Amino acid sequence: MSGKREATREDARRILRNGILDMNVARLIQMSQFGLMGNIELHNGFALVNNIFNHIDFNEDTRCIAFSVREADMGDNNYGSISFCVDSIMDISGCDDKDNPEEYLNVNIRLQDNTAIRIKIVY
Repeated sequence: MSGKREATREDARRILRNGILDMNVARLIQMSQFGLMGNIELHNGFALVNNIFNHIDFNEDTRCIAFSVREADMGDNNYGSISFCVDSIMDISGCDDKDNPEEYLNVNIRLQDNTAIRIKIVY
C-alpha cells in the first residue's frame, strides 16, 4: 500500500474515532451516510437482541434510525433490522471498545424507557 493511501486511511480512522468519542444524536444520524458496519445490541430488561449490520437508514419523517443487514442483490430488502426513534434518546456516548480498541468503536445509548443499546462499529 502506498504511503499516501495509508495516510488517507489513517486520517479516515482518526476522523471516525474523533466523531464517535464526541457522539451526540446529530452524529448518530450522520452515521447513516457513511456505510458503516458492525454489531448492535439492544437490551430492555426482558429481552436481549443482538444483530450485525451493514446498512444504517434514518427516516426523517418518523425520526427513526434502523440498523440492518442488506445484500447487494436484495435491493431495498433487508433482514435482521433493529430500529428506534432518536427522539427517545436520553443519553448517548462513544468510546473505544475495551476488548478490541484497534478494531471497534462503541456507541452507548439509553432510551427514555431505560432500554440500553450498544453499537459496536468496525473501525
